[in-house]
Amino acid sequence: MDFTIHQLRCFLAVARELHFGRAAARLHLSPSALSDQVAALERRVSRPLFDRSSRAVALTEHGRELLPLAGRAVESMDEVVEWGRGETAEPCVRIGLMVSSTEFRAIMAEAAQHMPRVRWQVRHLGFTGCHEALAKGEVDCAFVVGTEEGPLPGFESLPLWEEDCLLVLSKEHRLAGHASVTLAQIARETFLSVEGGTHDRWFSSVAAGGSPPHLLPVAHNFEEILEMCAAGQGVNIAGRSAETAYTHSGVRFVPIVDAPRVTTYLSVRQGRRPAALERFVRLCALDDTQARA
Repeated sequence: MDFTIHQLRCFLAVARELHFGRAAARLHLSPSALSDQVAALERRVSRPLFDRSSRAVALTEHGRELLPLAGRAVESMDEVVEWGRGETAEPCVRIGLMVSSTEFRAIMAEAAQHMPRVRWQVRHLGFTGCHEALAKGEVDCAFVVGTEEGPLPGFESLPLWEEDCLLVLSKEHRLAGHASVTLAQIARETFLSVEGGTHDRWFSSVAAGGSPPHLLPVAHNFEEILEMCAAGQGVNIAGRSAETAYTHSGVRFVPIVDAPRVTTYLSVRQGRRPAALERFVRLCALDDTQARA
């Protein structure tokens, strides 16, 4: 019998959601990929774990028996991984990043100053890679632009900062010269969105009593968004710091006066964490007394 921790994580997500679509969204996998992982696990253990129908998903008796075992196995593997990293002379913190920002750069500058012995690794994961990398243990934490989804099972999301929103558009766009715009003014625009991702709350807010906004899912990261905006393929909505964190001669950033603010979260595994990661989490949460002690 041979199965993976990732398969157990997939099983736990479906067991908690009892819905393959929602579980796949939490793990940032496609429903078919998640279904394949669960089916592979069922073949490995030679038992059906879920009763599936067109209307509902339910744990079988075998699934209910596996649930606490899988939870303990995943927790134990996480502890082994943390032990394997150890508290070495040069601890490493691996950070996943959805989009860059001036606030993130300020945090990293402060972390480098107050934690000089730590080796930092930053991976740009784009819009859809952060949660999957966290679930697979490829990063220790991730800076994620908030949506209405909850945190991954076994993880917590710490709110860090909020910022106003900007419209990202071509310099040739009819609204490029405006000092500001409203949601009503941009309700009929085509919004460049994430290929294979979920719809962010501020896109939905553009509807504001009207029909849903027209979404064009073409991008994996913000650099691709900028290129498409510059080419006049559509517009996007970003946090205010994008204007200074990213530059592109073909786009303009225009404030949206009535858009909801966007929140950036630090997503991190629940439970005991290595000392360097714990200190970084406290620093991010602006607990100066503990973080700098």
